[in-house]
Amino acid sequence: MSVATLPTATYAPESGPRRLCPADIFAFCHADDPRISPDVARICHVLVRRDQMRDVRHSVLMLSTDRTTWREIPRSDDAASPRWGPDSRHLAFLRRHAGGQALVVHDTDTGAEIVLLDTSAKLREIAWSPDGASIAFQMMVAEPEPAWLDLPHPPEGADWAPAFRMTERMLWRHDTTGDLPHGVFQIFVMDAAGGVPRQLTTGDWYSGFHIPPGLVFSADGTQLLLSATRRPDWDMAVHDLDLYAVAVAGGAVRRLTDRDGATACPTPSPDGSWIAFTAVEERHLSFQTRRLLVMPANGGAAREILPDADISIDMLAWDGDTPALLVVYVEHGHRVIARVTLDGDLTVLARDVGSAAIEMPYANGGFSVACDGTIAYLRTAIAHPGDVALIGRSGAATTITDVNAGLADSVGGFVDAETIWVTSRDGGHRIQCWLMLPPHQPDGAQVPLILSIHGGLFAQFWERFSIKHQMMAAAGYAVLYVNPRGSTGYGEAFATALHDAFPGPDYDDLMDALDTAAARPDIDADNLFVTGISGGGTLTLWSVAHTHRFRAAVSIKPVVSWESWVLTADIGPTVGPLWLGGALPWSDAAKLRVRSPLAHVAAVRTPTMLLAGDADHRTPASEALQMYTALKLAGVPTAFVRAPAVSHSSAVLRPSHFAAEVTCTLAWFERFRLAPKYLAPT
Repeated sequence: MSVATLPTATYAPESGPRRLCPADIFAFCHADDPRISPDVARICHVLVRRDQMRDVRHSVLMLSTDRTTWREIPRSDDAASPRWGPDSRHLAFLRRHAGGQALVVHDTDTGAEIVLLDTSAKLREIAWSPDGASIAFQMMVAEPEPAWLDLPHPPEGADWAPAFRMTERMLWRHDTTGDLPHGVFQIFVMDAAGGVPRQLTTGDWYSGFHIPPGLVFSADGTQLLLSATRRPDWDMAVHDLDLYAVAVAGGAVRRLTDRDGATACPTPSPDGSWIAFTAVEERHLSFQTRRLLVMPANGGAAREILPDADISIDMLAWDGDTPALLVVYVEHGHRVIARVTLDGDLTVLARDVGSAAIEMPYANGGFSVACDGTIAYLRTAIAHPGDVALIGRSGAATTITDVNAGLADSVGGFVDAETIWVTSRDGGHRIQCWLMLPPHQPDGAQVPLILSIHGGLFAQFWERFSIKHQMMAAAGYAVLYVNPRGSTGYGEAFATALHDAFPGPDYDDLMDALDTAAARPDIDADNLFVTGISGGGTLTLWSVAHTHRFRAAVSIKPVVSWESWVLTADIGPTVGPLWLGGALPWSDAAKLRVRSPLAHVAAVRTPTMLLAGDADHRTPASEALQMYTALKLAGVPTAFVRAPAVSHSSAVLRPSHFAAEVTCTLAWFERFRLAPKYLAPT
């Protein structure tokens, strides 16, 4: 899309590069899921554009055979999950359409396409057999309503109201998905050249509705491995997962591990000797480190590879044919790819791993690896949205795309940030922060500052690109973003300092960081603002109830009452009691109330806007509505912005909704912003 078609920012300078503005959301592209073929000859990735006329994200698959030129794979609109076959020629992917999904195999030599399956049922994950003859996948198999319910059914041709829906599960809906299907993701396998899918698994078991379980063939192709549970009460213990093997011939299911906690990422070695995986030692803490283990493929005790490392492993793969693993973890604001030998020697290969989510500076991001160990991943930085990069056997990284070059040139490049470390007021922790200053700042000017608070609870900002922070800086604000206690990537003790203590130590860390930034000569300490999403929205409200230093606040999709949230949010019943030390609304109401921003409304003086999504199941709109009503009754200037049909995740916001979120935030701040300060040049 041409940047020239976008509305011009009202604060654009008269000459030189124009300023980035919320309407530019439609000009951003992003790459996702880079996949290098086993023989290293081909690379593909998902390219996502934002269509201004249809107000949607639009994805296609891009292919390169020379690492320089790229072509769009025909009929790959709305494609996802590309996976190379072992022959490095055939590429399987899922293609979404109005009626459902299709499983497609594309021949990258001839351009021929085979649609293996086209269904209205939900599909996920693709696993090629080692010989390339078969493809396994998961498909949702619906289950009928129980016979005892005996709901009336309309006669043929009748136009009845939507039927009642009943559940007996604790986990029956999920944010971004809505009501979960009454059914089970079952494993199917079929001939890669076409045919009839064969269902391998049956019965009521759980392998994750929203997070795929890592379906993969064993090295000899006789079994499929995945993370799952067969507990009948799985909905009450969704994180109690083990590794299972499903026989390709006959579908017999065998349990490989028996651990208390989440076991995930089964990864068989190419020679068939080992299965690597991650596992949590269940201690009923809000955050627990995911350890790296290996076990003999034919059975036996598992062995931890990095027993002394205080890092949490997110993803792993074998390093080609070598007896070593490639892993991903977060450390000090960086997402890291490292090589780990089976003896526990760790070598960092990259510290700039990103993902497709560029609206805010967090999310995930992984890699793919060829047979010779060449790695493809998304490379990112604070001033760079992210591009496909390769790491060769020499260890050097080379970037091979530049998907946002046109937009970057039109705005004179994106803004970098300074890394700042602050010592917590109790002296026990070092807090990592980033300060982004506005571009084209006049000499001797003091600029207003926005404190941006990440969600979570247990998450982190990364040293990576953020559309929202870039737009705030372009509007003339300094942006301070912080990883207070409770953030991940700084060791388990740092994260669990917030176990049964939110909000509290994290608020102290945020204020310490703000004190440091506000003391700078280029920051206007009389013009401070605060905003955050989700857990950051909760901390925004906690902040304005405990200090009057902010001129205005915008709380987006917050929790305001732990009593109501535990009982109404999709994950409230499963993680709420864990985060709150086992407290339940009827057993420890006083504890939940004192930690809820709603209980402290009487102390608020700061003009505060609330923003909520009508389709948000993670922090229901009723949370923000309670605070809005309370602030109105308390006489505090407030506004309530509702986003129609919007769920919780920023990653699935329609582009216009994201632009509106940024616009509302800046407009509220501008309403209460003091006139700019100018100091004598030094």
